[in-house]
Amino acid sequence: MKNCAASSQIASPTIDLLYDYAPFLDICKSEGAIGSFSPSVQTPRVAIVGAGISGLLAAAELMRAGVTDVTVFEARDRIGGRVWSQPFDPRYPHLIAEMGAMRFPPTATGLFHYLDRYGISTTASFPDPGMVDTELHYRGTRHIWRAGEPPPPLFRVVYEGWRAFLQEGCVINGTSLVAPAKITAMLRSGRFEKARAEWQTWLDVFRDSSFYAAIVAIFTGSRPPGDIRWERPDDFELFGSLGIGSGGFLPVYQAAFTEILRLVINGYMDDQRLVSCGISTLAECLAAEKIGECTVADRVRFNGVGRIYKEDGKIRLMTDAGEIMTFDRVIVTSNTRTMQMVHGLTDDETFLSRDVSRAVRETHLTGSSKLFMLTHGKFWIANDLPVTIQSDSFARGVYCLDYEPDRPDGPGVVLLSYTWEDDAHKLLSVPDKKQRCERFVDALATFNPELARHLTPVDDDYEHAILHHDWLTDPHSSGAFKLNYPGEDVYSQRLFFQFQTANDLATDTGLYLAGCGCSFTGGWIEGAVQTAINSACAVIRSTGGDLLRGNPLDEIRSAYHY
Repeated sequence: MKNCAASSQIASPTIDLLYDYAPFLDICKSEGAIGSFSPSVQTPRVAIVGAGISGLLAAAELMRAGVTDVTVFEARDRIGGRVWSQPFDPRYPHLIAEMGAMRFPPTATGLFHYLDRYGISTTASFPDPGMVDTELHYRGTRHIWRAGEPPPPLFRVVYEGWRAFLQEGCVINGTSLVAPAKITAMLRSGRFEKARAEWQTWLDVFRDSSFYAAIVAIFTGSRPPGDIRWERPDDFELFGSLGIGSGGFLPVYQAAFTEILRLVINGYMDDQRLVSCGISTLAECLAAEKIGECTVADRVRFNGVGRIYKEDGKIRLMTDAGEIMTFDRVIVTSNTRTMQMVHGLTDDETFLSRDVSRAVRETHLTGSSKLFMLTHGKFWIANDLPVTIQSDSFARGVYCLDYEPDRPDGPGVVLLSYTWEDDAHKLLSVPDKKQRCERFVDALATFNPELARHLTPVDDDYEHAILHHDWLTDPHSSGAFKLNYPGEDVYSQRLFFQFQTANDLATDTGLYLAGCGCSFTGGWIEGAVQTAINSACAVIRSTGGDLLRGNPLDEIRSAYHY
């Protein structure tokens, strides 16, 4: 696939914020920092809990602004958090398994600002169904979907209905809801007040609806999009199993409809790209950059943080090594379960209001599991086999990945399983990765024995050529990413805007929340970037520094009733 330079020049404000981070970050790059301190102001001592993208970015931007006393605590033995490009074997350093984030839309302009800054390129597209030759299996029948063509006739109703919904909107109980594509166009043309009003209407109608309940209401009503009414249960079972051929929505049927719709409006479901060198490269570049007299990596301590509390007006951290350390400001990028169960942030109102504490406690984290195989060669190319497979069987989705297109005879990488929620939970009963791999291959053999025949690891080495991870049982994560249930958009609102306590000395506690789980778009790196910038700005303002114009503390206001 063709390499494409990362770019932050696409105007892509997000619907919940009506703000695009890229212009501010571009100004900061030209000015050298997001803010500064006058010589008469003493810079703070800052702790950052977590060395994922959010923590590393916050540290880098604070250091550029002149904050020299920054410590980043990391409980794992590596940086990056849920950005994790795991290499298979030292012999093949460029062949990796993306255990966390792996698809990157250019409308994530904050992320692409940093990809561009560090010269990290993306390939033309991730091999999503329909972007490449795809094989679909449903109820024992095989369907071929050639790259760039409409999906097979099996999907005509759901495909055309869903496309009509995106382009035309819908009418529910007499209320006209403008098309998601039109709201996207409003955002990109700066018609924010119009976009705000239309999104509020969607929230008013569907804030308490699951994804499943919403599509039933939309597609079985008297005026379905495109005049295409879906039949129950057949069309909804098909949509759950295979989507519009793009992968099933069943794992998110119980999630809030608005959680999915905002991703569509923000453009995150389009033009998803692959970082051939591995997205961990971004973490490595952030850590390696020399800022002043040291690098961000010099500020990282591989030591977990337990309880965070206040004593004598100072913020104290208890580390896993038994130390008690004192700081002026703290940024916490751990996920919400760790904030509650390890750091004790919801025990009282020392740092968080009751509303924010509830959001921390109740925010839903998905279960997710991945399994990758390093294969002898790129068999799908040599044997003209599909690049991607979607099915309603135990083996839900298979993606063949070519990280070295210039080496046609080199090994290949196959994402043999990427599952969420119930499908991921089932796999916990098969902890042995060889046994788990064999079950997937056996399932594939029932409908594509030729493909299954090629699914053997390099040198039959199941120990090193098979990589897998269950995020639900990860002791530092306890889940993959935030995905709210119906009625819980208000939790995202409370978590995202918590950083704005820095604008009010009466309510500011000196602790700020960050990470994609505290954004409106859990599971997407853009949320980690946004909240990292937010928290760094909060530290600078609350300790007497000055921020550049256009910063999120001054420009973003909560504009919706969730």
